[in-house]
Amino acid sequence: MEFSRRFFIGSCLAAGASAGCSSFKGALSSRPIAKIGVLSDVHLNVPGDENYFLKALEYFRDNGADGVLIAGDIADKGRISQLRRAGEAWFKVFPDGKAPDGRKVEQLFVYGNHDRWGWTWGLNEEQKKDPAVLADAIGVSPESMKKAWEESFHEEFSPVWMKNVNGIAVVGAHWGFNDDHTKAMAKFFAEKGKTINPRLPFFYTQHDHPKDTCFGAWAWGHDDGTSTRVLSAFPNAVAFSGHSHYTLTDERTVWQGAFTSINTSSMKYSSHDYSCRENAPGNSSGYGGENREHAMNRIETGDGRQGMLVSVFDDRLEIERREFFYGEALGDNWLVPIPARADGPLSYSRRAAKRSAPEFAEDAKVEVCAGDGEKGRKVVEVKFPSARVVDGCRANEYEVTATLVEDDFDLVQAQRRVLAADFYLPASKCGKGNCCVFFLDELPKKGHYVFSVRPVECFGKKGTAISSGVFDVRP
Repeated sequence: MEFSRRFFIGSCLAAGASAGCSSFKGALSSRPIAKIGVLSDVHLNVPGDENYFLKALEYFRDNGADGVLIAGDIADKGRISQLRRAGEAWFKVFPDGKAPDGRKVEQLFVYGNHDRWGWTWGLNEEQKKDPAVLADAIGVSPESMKKAWEESFHEEFSPVWMKNVNGIAVVGAHWGFNDDHTKAMAKFFAEKGKTINPRLPFFYTQHDHPKDTCFGAWAWGHDDGTSTRVLSAFPNAVAFSGHSHYTLTDERTVWQGAFTSINTSSMKYSSHDYSCRENAPGNSSGYGGENREHAMNRIETGDGRQGMLVSVFDDRLEIERREFFYGEALGDNWLVPIPARADGPLSYSRRAAKRSAPEFAEDAKVEVCAGDGEKGRKVVEVKFPSARVVDGCRANEYEVTATLVEDDFDLVQAQRRVLAADFYLPASKCGKGNCCVFFLDELPKKGHYVFSVRPVECFGKKGTAISSGVFDVRP
């Protein structure tokens, strides 16, 4: 029986991807068709914000990128001056749109919601009519969006466009130009989808995640489902989308079903839009039934400035994940087979089944103390170290349980989840201490307590718990 190269790639992934997308490092060495840098949510606001953007562009230039994709939110407040600063950074690194060796480097950019609507936020109706404000606003009209784009990036503006990077088709849909971007992309693919080479991967980009793909139905800020329906007809399609700012350290970044969908993270900060985590504010796209005050402040993730360099082959992608704040890799490269298969090795269900649980070191300890909280209520603070990575699986969060232990019984009184303090960071910056805070009045029965902590990886597999000694909880 003769085995095809595509079968070989899929077999390698099925055999080797026990922890996620990575496998067979160095085993597949053919030359890529193209290299494409991928960013999103740059959010340029004040002068100086472009410094990390420049670092990313320079990295892509120095590592042979043939194009750079930006999945929206280039200008934080929707200002023409902010968009212009992005264009100046681009042409500083790629004069005339070319690398130092003379090859053309394609601009593969789209507008996001900040680019379109950001100029209106925080302004009253009178301020929105101010001539100075209107003169610097990208999204006042379709004409202003077109003019700002062409003046900043020196290319013709089209609401939906298709470009070619070394034979790899790339399609982009801008946010909110006249019609909804998902309707515009649906119309484009109905008219031109058949012109795309079905034997090669092709890229599609829009700002928001296609619904029910990367991170699932609860993902913050997903679209209305149109792009998922349209792209499901193309198993060679790879959708890149941002908006959510979710970290590239989370394996759920890559989703494969009828097509491939990849989260692009953010160049500004890593997302804390997760439901019911004590150190996160919540998720308007997810569970909405929690109305209590959280005992902890929101986790700070401003040093989460991430992007990717994607090497494109005829049968796979090899994805290098980069952290541009520290200038480091975020982990092993990911190997993603193309075309996608819903039952393939990178389906969420198959990957989840093969995950290992992170575990605490044998000498790890839980410390508990009581005191006055920052929000005017007495608290109990539970401190613990970071769990160890096992088979490439790191702790994304921790489950912390408060159990009353009296007489001959134990009774769970409260349970919380907290995002790991280092959940979005490169390996060299991991190992931060963690904590979970309970309001004292949320532990209704006073007496002797034990607090236990379990590490949880991104697909939900839990490690072994470690516990505190007995702690006396009193009013």
